[in-house]
Amino acid sequence: MACRQAHSNAGRPAARRRLKLWALPAAAALLVWGCRPFSRGMKISGEITVAAPLVSRLPRDNSTLFIVVTNLGGVPVAVKRIVNPRFPVRYQMTDQDLVVPGTHPEDPLTIEVEMNSHGNVGAPVKGDLAGVYPDAISSRQSRVHLLVDRIVEDKASYQVTSRGWRRRPAENVPWADRYR
Repeated sequence: MACRQAHSNAGRPAARRRLKLWALPAAAALLVWGCRPFSRGMKISGEITVAAPLVSRLPRDNSTLFIVVTNLGGVPVAVKRIVNPRFPVRYQMTDQDLVVPGTHPEDPLTIEVEMNSHGNVGAPVKGDLAGVYPDAISSRQSRVHLLVDRIVEDKASYQVTSRGWRRRPAENVPWADRYR
């Protein structure tokens, strides 16, 4: 067989043989890994922790943790729900978490976390816990550390500081315009 193959390649140009040798490993890699390296999909990952003063206020049973990714206009792009989380929570948001499947968010995004015992996202009630990542993120960002550091209280929320609790004005809370 080797003699026949050597004889059949004898008349071919060397460039064609090199192309064939290069194409085989590339095709094998594509079969093994699929098109993931070439995809423009969303992949945001990181860890969620709770501020030390809020650990005692965590709901014990039937709690739901929501991770919400929004565009800069405040429209939800992706949502992930984790039931009865154990902190610290490692998370990964992918194309499967998109609100509208098949979209590819390219603009800067914001990410926030809400924890409650009623299971409704976007409708916080008094006593729910929340946290917001301070900077805009991209749709392929990793190591996004979220801190649950606020208690929702009527039209404003309380944030943990080094000196204790501090009331945040309603305009600094991402969902404040829903109450006005």
